[in-house]
Amino acid sequence: MKKNKDQASGDSREFRGFVKLAQSLVVGLLVLAQGVCAAELRAGAAKRVITPEVKLGARIFLAGFGNNRVATGVHDDLYARCLALSAGGKPVVLCGVDSIGLFLGDVQKIRERVTAAPVVVASTHDHEAPDTMGLWGPAMGVSGIDEQYNQFVVARVAEAATEAVQAMKPARLKLARYGGAELDGFIHDNRPPVVHDSELVILSATGKDGRPIGTVVNWANHPETLGSRNTEITADYAGYFYTRLEERLGGVAVLLIGAIGGLQSPLGAKVMDPATGQPAPDNSFRKAELIGARVADLAADAVVKSKPAGVKELAYSERPLRIPVSNAGYLMASKAGLFKGRKPMGADAGTSTVVGYLRLGPRSKPALEAALVPGELYPELSVGGVERLPGADFPEAPVEPALKKLMRAPYRMLVGLANDEIGYIIPKAEWDEKEPWLQNAPKRWYGEVNSVGPEAGALIVRALRELIQR
Repeated sequence: MKKNKDQASGDSREFRGFVKLAQSLVVGLLVLAQGVCAAELRAGAAKRVITPEVKLGARIFLAGFGNNRVATGVHDDLYARCLALSAGGKPVVLCGVDSIGLFLGDVQKIRERVTAAPVVVASTHDHEAPDTMGLWGPAMGVSGIDEQYNQFVVARVAEAATEAVQAMKPARLKLARYGGAELDGFIHDNRPPVVHDSELVILSATGKDGRPIGTVVNWANHPETLGSRNTEITADYAGYFYTRLEERLGGVAVLLIGAIGGLQSPLGAKVMDPATGQPAPDNSFRKAELIGARVADLAADAVVKSKPAGVKELAYSERPLRIPVSNAGYLMASKAGLFKGRKPMGADAGTSTVVGYLRLGPRSKPALEAALVPGELYPELSVGGVERLPGADFPEAPVEPALKKLMRAPYRMLVGLANDEIGYIIPKAEWDEKEPWLQNAPKRWYGEVNSVGPEAGALIVRALRELIQR
């Protein structure tokens, strides 16, 4: 759509204003939360339902696959689930939200409502939830965002975060992890090189009275088990995960999605059903149930076997970033208003986002570290394994260091879609946008179609490395 000079000037002013607001808020959070506190650990948790009402005649566009996939009913509820932690100073709230993704603009609105604490808002990237980003509307070039629903999600996440802070009490933490071939088997990766970051990393809080508070599990797998033909709203495998983990451990279960780029997905994975001795049907709720319940059991077993961690120190910091945008589709979507002001982008100005870093325990000997990434990170940037494959566009590009290898704690989280969603974040040495395609593929790889551009990975890793090593 061609714009006149006045409109273009207005867009530029709007973008600069958004960036200035985002940077001021992020710098404020950095000042408030960066100070290290050493005191009694406190924790609180809360959750809120964010399921929309499916009304006759109203259209709710489901996100994550194609356009005009309209919801016909609700299979199970969507949630915002939050765990608040503090060690003498301002708490930090970790929120997992059953959503395809929330742009920084909506996250800022949540934070404006929760003045008591910095809030981390990490979407699960649920492909069976409403379109909160605008890319999956009734047709190409038409936004699928329902403003009332986005405002509803903002309000509910803020309510859950606020209640979690208000519910804080003296607490004990258990930290645990679990990895193995079984978890790899729940994930199919169709992009070379095949790398998974399938380890479960778990943080579980109980009161000093022994009562459960909440458990955060970090795991990397797309919640898209039901596939593109499903039209029922569902949290996908995450819904079964919440139910089983709360049955096992009590309190509030929170899922923070991990490095799911590449494409880490249950689609294509064969999941055996013990009831039949055969693989569960693809695109079925049974398959979602088997994945979610089993992941919950593995996490619960790991927590039960672990010992309390004497964590009395907490540090959290963020950094604003400007990321260049070369993706023509994203630039056109921003100009056409698909994002409805939530994610300004420009070919010259790029886009504004944030990265974050959480540490539990002293800097000299941290117990847990977490890198917060604003999109779908390729696992090679989390655990390593970048390869220089024939056909890549930047074969001599420096290889970015793996984020988890930059950390020193025994428990290391990589939280994706944290506080923003800018799409796939790809190692530059593996970037492939021009023919010949990697491994002589017949068409352009999916990741580059859904990435802001080849510079994002290096910029994000560099900023996080500075936060981690500072």
